[in-house]
Amino acid sequence: MAWEAASGAWLHLGQDDAPPRCLAFCGEVPALWLVLLGGAREVPAVTPATAGYQVPVIGLRVSLEQALANWQRLGEWLQAHPQFYRVPALGLCLAAVEAWLRTAAEDQGLAWLQGDLDAVSGPFDRNAPSRSGFWRWNADDRLQALADGSADLHRLTGVMDFEELGEWHRGFGFGTLRHPWFEALEQLDGFAALEHPFPALPPHEPVEHDPWWEHSYRAHAQGDRWGLVNQADGTWHEAPRWDAIQPDSHSFIRVWVRQGALWGVLQIEPVVELLLAPQFDAVVDSACDDHMVASQGGLLGLMHIPSGQWRLPPRFHELRRETGELLRAREGAHYGFLDLDGQWRVPPRYQDTRPFGGTLAFDAPGLAWVMAEGRWGLLDEQGQERLACRYDQVEWRQEHDHRGWRVGRDGRQGWVGIDGREAVPCEWDEVDCYEPYQHPLQAEGIYRVTRNGLHGLSPALGDWRVAPRYMEIEPLGLGQGAAPLPADPWRSAPEPDGSLAAWIAEVGGEPGAPRLLIRVRDQQGCAVIDERERQWVPPSPGLVETLGNGNQRWLKRTDEQDRQQLWSLVRGEPALPGWHAGVEVLELPDQPLLLTFERLDGPEGFSLGLRLWRETGEPALEGCFSALAGQSFWLPRLDEDTREQLLEAWSRGQDVPAEAWEAGQAQPCFVRPGQPRQSAQAAWQARYQAGDLQAALALSRLAASPTEAYAWARRACALDGGTGTPSAGAWLQLTRLALQGAGGDDALPAARDWVARARASEPELDEGFEASALEARLWLEPAAGPVDGARALAAADYLVAVTGTTQALHHEGRYLLGRCHREGQGTAVGLDAAREHWRIAAADGHGAATRALVELLAEQASAEDDQAAAERLWLEARQHAWNYLEHPGDAGDAAVITALHGFCGELELLSEPLDWAAAEYHLLQAAEGGHLPAMGLLAVEVYRRRGSPLRDGRQARAWALRHAEASGALPAEAPAAWRWLLGWLLWLRG
Repeated sequence: MAWEAASGAWLHLGQDDAPPRCLAFCGEVPALWLVLLGGAREVPAVTPATAGYQVPVIGLRVSLEQALANWQRLGEWLQAHPQFYRVPALGLCLAAVEAWLRTAAEDQGLAWLQGDLDAVSGPFDRNAPSRSGFWRWNADDRLQALADGSADLHRLTGVMDFEELGEWHRGFGFGTLRHPWFEALEQLDGFAALEHPFPALPPHEPVEHDPWWEHSYRAHAQGDRWGLVNQADGTWHEAPRWDAIQPDSHSFIRVWVRQGALWGVLQIEPVVELLLAPQFDAVVDSACDDHMVASQGGLLGLMHIPSGQWRLPPRFHELRRETGELLRAREGAHYGFLDLDGQWRVPPRYQDTRPFGGTLAFDAPGLAWVMAEGRWGLLDEQGQERLACRYDQVEWRQEHDHRGWRVGRDGRQGWVGIDGREAVPCEWDEVDCYEPYQHPLQAEGIYRVTRNGLHGLSPALGDWRVAPRYMEIEPLGLGQGAAPLPADPWRSAPEPDGSLAAWIAEVGGEPGAPRLLIRVRDQQGCAVIDERERQWVPPSPGLVETLGNGNQRWLKRTDEQDRQQLWSLVRGEPALPGWHAGVEVLELPDQPLLLTFERLDGPEGFSLGLRLWRETGEPALEGCFSALAGQSFWLPRLDEDTREQLLEAWSRGQDVPAEAWEAGQAQPCFVRPGQPRQSAQAAWQARYQAGDLQAALALSRLAASPTEAYAWARRACALDGGTGTPSAGAWLQLTRLALQGAGGDDALPAARDWVARARASEPELDEGFEASALEARLWLEPAAGPVDGARALAAADYLVAVTGTTQALHHEGRYLLGRCHREGQGTAVGLDAAREHWRIAAADGHGAATRALVELLAEQASAEDDQAAAERLWLEARQHAWNYLEHPGDAGDAAVITALHGFCGELELLSEPLDWAAAEYHLLQAAEGGHLPAMGLLAVEVYRRRGSPLRDGRQARAWALRHAEASGALPAEAPAAWRWLLGWLLWLRG
């Protein structure tokens, strides 16, 4: 079928009166180039048939002028992005493509670009002649996102790490720094002189293999003599007295030494000992016990090392150690196998042989493939042919070898198992096994057989077969008719160890139930059958998947809208009505719990909620939960840690913490199936009264005010009653609240000691990172004691080094490093370094870093004499402020948001042309947050200033009064008459 061939992507440059030229193919046509094809029209494909790839039907064509306009729009958007400065070379990439498009448009006249993408429809949309409609929508959608400002960086460009230039090269389709488009253009008339800013890469220098890299010693020359040097300390291990030394690639304790033209064997560990003096033409193998293969007089023999006598005199042209007891030898044109006494265990009659398998993962122990009369068979170590030489083809793919080999005979395929028996006769168009890294089930002993393009199953053992009648087929797992899997807490796969075919051949499950569940797809859709081809899930569009890792009782169905449904195999119908965002099953000892997920829309955006049901369809817990046992649901599944915690707690009849979703808000509580919800406050209070210090920590996090949170944090640290060992998290919570001012002036001097106690309490990895962040802040805080910039710098530097760039603590470390450089703490004052750290943190939504960066840029802009340079600094500051206000990190810092609104409002008043609406909006947001300068600017500049379209005396007086109250000039309890009079005076004075 056409869609079974590889999908390709071609990009062509052409003119109506000239044949097109292919500029890029497959990997050189990344998603980023789809921006060029925005607004394209569908035309017949121009790509000729390519062997192994789908033949295109329809292409997307756009003029070079339109492509250039699209690219310029992309460039403008990228250059305005706050992270653009991180990749200085990115501008070169954009400019290079723009220059090429412009030059091509000018020199080639009416030229066009055409993309022939994903040529034919796939197996799920075969009613459409081509997928070009999908790609046209994709290109137009990207262009529209650029136009309306809703573009997402990663989705648009396919670049995951903005700072990694290599990703941009891949995103632009640069296989190397020399762009393939430019190379193609050099062959076109008028483009020979086109230059681009990417230098040619230096030629690749091959790296010479170092035979000593795994050894403790290395050959070293002194003059014209060689010895061995200890690689650890450089001392001589074997004095330089040989003409040459070579390692035995299979041994770390023996090397070969040469004197003149003859070779010998030297043992180097545990002590240096000359085992055999140089006497051989060559040493072939000295790594195996007391024997070695060596050459003398041009012939090979087997030498007994301890006695120095030939076990097998040199008389063979080829000799190789096969096993501990067998050697492969050649006589004439044929190979045979000798024992150590020189007796032929297998006379030389084979044209070729493969090595005997050992104990490695991909080996067949004790078996070797041999060829006679052009056909292959299997031989065991006793010299018996396990399979006669009858196969004209054997596939040596290692990923199959642990299950055997695909074999062929007379144009048909079969399978030989690892036990040396023919598992599938050679009567099929194709036979394949199920590798664990390609399929959800490691179905050992079960093979997919194909005839006329349709698939079936054939087991190595058992009385069942599935006829080849399906477009797709794949084993899913054990059914209730198979013997139950043994209890194994480490089991992570839904199949037994060893042969699945042998397991399901045993009778031990429920009579009449399926032993093996098999997913199939035909013209009607995806269905599930068993080994007897009985249908257990009817066909439908979408997909059917397993749940759990034991004998299956439920399956998960997914429809074309990515909704999910839980299917009961016992009842043969949906276990729960309707379709959901996700489904799961939690197997408790007494009964299973069925889980469904649904979408929740809250103040912080989209998340998922969880409902729990009994097998009868009744709720196991009333209500919907946005979190359970510490897991918030962003994906429709339980984490393994959460699953284990729920199983352990509920099996013992214990409640677990949760967050119930009510009226768009999360309400903390404790839950257990079959029991009413318990208030989180009451539950934690009871646990604290029982002596649980961690309960006090939980109450601190739930507290309504910082003062209450601080009091509970002290109890969690056993500072105000209670006994026990406080956790690292409790000390960190107490320190965090002290830095927020919750403990008053007396708290901060003790905070440094609290962090030290947290470090002594064996913190978790993330708690150790947070301790470093708190240390850095405390060493910069005068109220906590003497400032120590060097220790603050070291703590922040460590934090940045050990955390990933996507972690919030990494950006906290960047912010603190910026403070050290800005204030000259532990290092010289470096505004450039501070700005760089704050830029990185601000780009990922760190509020304090954004505010510090904006203030620094504003300060530098005010001091800048060059008007153009100052304008760039003001614009960058405004861009960072806008970016944070649009996407504040961690739900936003209210103080930072207020300050940035005040900055943006004041900057709008200084800009030309003046945007009064924007200035009023930002200043109102800041003033409502208590920003004193914003109140004054509203009273004087926005609502009183002549020429302001928003001039309003009442508003001016109101904000003048609020400014006076906030600044302390007017007491809040002043009489109304005085307030009215002062308001007029303030308004008149401005």
